[in-house]
Formats: sequence, structure tokens, C-alpha cells
Amino acid sequence: MAAGVEDGLGTVCWWGLSPALDLRQHLPPDPDPEAEAAVLLVGAAEGRHLLLTVSRARRGPPRTTTLFVAEQRPEAVARQLLFLLLALEAPGRSGPAARAAALLELLGSVRLRAATAALLTGAAGRLRRWITGDRYREGPADLGLMKCRERDALETVLRRWERPEPVPESRDWDRRLRRRLGTRYEARAAVADWELRMGLHPRGATTVSPGEFGLWRESGVAFVPRGGGDVPNPTLQSGRLPRADGQPGPDLGYWGDTVTGPFLAFGFATDQRRSPGKTATEISLANVTAMLHELLTGTPPEEPPGDRDPPGDWDPPTDGDPPEDQDPPCDDTSPLGPLVSLPVRIRFLPLGSARRPPPPRPPGGALPALAAGLEVAAGADPRTGATGGPRGHPPGGAAHVRAHPAAAPARRFSGAGGGAGPGERF
Repeated sequence: MAAGVEDGLGTVCWWGLSPALDLRQHLPPDPDPEAEAAVLLVGAAEGRHLLLTVSRARRGPPRTTTLFVAEQRPEAVARQLLFLLLALEAPGRSGPAARAAALLELLGSVRLRAATAALLTGAAGRLRRWITGDRYREGPADLGLMKCRERDALETVLRRWERPEPVPESRDWDRRLRRRLGTRYEARAAVADWELRMGLHPRGATTVSPGEFGLWRESGVAFVPRGGGDVPNPTLQSGRLPRADGQPGPDLGYWGDTVTGPFLAFGFATDQRRSPGKTATEISLANVTAMLHELLTGTPPEEPPGDRDPPGDWDPPTDGDPPEDQDPPCDDTSPLGPLVSLPVRIRFLPLGSARRPPPPRPPGGALPALAAGLEVAAGADPRTGATGGPRGHPPGGAAHVRAHPAAAPARRFSGAGGGAGPGERF
């Protein structure tokens, strides 16, 4: 079973297998509007819940909210910081549609277009200079709870993104497919079609079309409707097993999912006003564009994003960027540049917090909500479920959509927290 899980879902969780949730909708009502609400998000993968929650935080009555995020790997924290940075940069740098296209490409495609790769290099450099400075409590998230060595591990990951290492041929996408499929490799297109129609569609993932799923299963390219690039995506490269220092070790490669795909995070929910028959890629682009529009402007778009505004390349700005081998001089300005202020607070906990027993909490001091992701299903401390309050339960953060037997441990974990939430149907 363990070998089958590793060959299929891999040893690294790069994206979630359930739709993005607005976590504020799962908070119990509080009679005191001034009281702070805290949410513990364990194994957030690509941070889809963070993005949707902060984009919709201005809806409804104001409520002070803090999102605590616990991850196992520094690569997961770095990916979430990257997506937050791209989403929060000043509106003048690019429009929501271009940002959405670049964000989705970085999220789920093992190969990038040249413009997206250049964007990643610039963003990784800005994040690295921010983390190594003295303002790491300010910006897209608060890293003050992380240990110094863990911030050093983040710096190591970001340096690797700035200057990617070549992935050995023995650990590329095709070799992963050959190992998992074995004698069925020559019929891999038919296997992919069968697993889509018999595994994902019956579970509700009907928006994932055979064309986009087949392209991803064949090449690892997703969310690029006009053809993918040829630059490896270093944000999807890691070691086979987690390391606390951020180094991949001797086995750098792609060790993530080769079964389900990255389409479920934003490719499910769609406004009724949007045309039926859209693919998961088109729905994801529309949903992320609308999410970024609301995050940048504070209001939802009046009309759903349409195909009349096709995504374009988002070239990173070069003004003020230092030469490749030189850091900028220290000054009073943040290396991240101007960012849109967040209506909620995001704080990252020390790495591996979910695998340790929670500290004693005073009576009435329980968290009102707990969301658990895929990567903690097999290794979280059972007592972590006790951090939820009377109504605190995983609101569908655990994975339920997959074409793989590994769904069983995730279902068991989601039940340990007090019951499943709205995502149970997936």
C-alpha cells in the first residue's frame, strides 16, 4: 500500500484535492464582534484556503481573524508566500487575469513559459531578501513564530528557485509514469481516460475534461491552454523525503501527485452566471481572476470574468531589481515593494507543528475552527484534533477527490476532528 501511494500521490503534497474554502464561513458566531477569531490550518498545500479567505474577508460584518498555518516542509511555506506575494503586489504591476494565469501555471505545471519563469526568479529574490532581513513580521505573512533555522531553510529553497538545478532524467515526469504504470505504460492514454471517467467524474469532478487531464497526465503541463513552456518549474521540485534544512538532498525531482491533478482547488465552484460546459482550466482561471480582483479592489467583480480578456504573459518588473549576484543595499523600504494590505492576519507556525502534541490550552481557549489538509492525514498527532472547539472540525480541508486507495486514511483523519464539513461530498 505504501509503495502504491508513493508511486501515485507521491511523497510531497503540492496541491490540495478539495475545493478552496472561505474559512471565515466556518467560524461559529461570536456575540462579541471585537473578539479575535483564530483558525488553525494544517497542511495547507498550495494555500488555496488562504487566498480565498483573505480575498473575501471584507464581505459581511468586520471580524478580526488570524490564520495560523502549520506545515511540514519549507517548500510548502515558500510556495504559499510566493502565491500571496503575486496576489498582493500593487495593482499597477499587472491585471488580475494575467496574475491568475501566472499563478495557476506556477501552481500546477511542471514546465513554465519563459515569462513565467522570469517572474518566478524575480519574486523568489524579493522573498529571499525579505526573509533574511529584519522585517519578516511584515508583508504577506508573519514569520515571527518560525525559528531562525527554519527561516534559513526558506532562504535555501528560494535560492534554489532563483538558480534552479537541473533535474536528473531518472526522476523526471516520464520516469514517474513508467514506474507507476509498469506494463500499462504503453496504454497510458487509455489508463488516464479510464481513471478520469471512473475515478474523478463519479466523485463530482465533471468539469475536468479529457483533453486537459490527458495533457497533464502525459506531460505534467496544466493551466496553459495555448501550449506549455520548456522551463522546469523549480517550485514543484524537492527531495523525496522532507528535510528541515530546505536542502533536497541527493534525490531532487518531482515527487508529487501523478494521479489526480491540480484542477480541483479552483476548478469546481463556479458562478451560476458563467456558461456551462467550461473546462476546469477555464473555470479555474475565471475563479482566480475574480478572487484576485476582489483582493485588489475590495469588491467582487460586477461581471464574471469572460474569455474576452485572455491571459497574457506577466513579465516581472526590472526597475530596482539587483544584478543576479548582488543583493540590494539595506534601506528602510521592504524588498517586496508595495503590497495590498491584508484584512486578516496570517502567521506561520514552526515546521512540523502538526506532528507534535498541542500545548495545554486554558478552558474556553480552544480554536473555533481547524482545517486539515492531505499531507497530515498519515502523520498528524491524534491530539491535534483536540485543538478544535465545540464546533471546531475540519471543514472539508482533507482530501476526498482522488483516483487512488489513499482516500481511506484521509477520511479517517477528517472524522477524527469531530466530523466532516461541506467538502465531504467531494
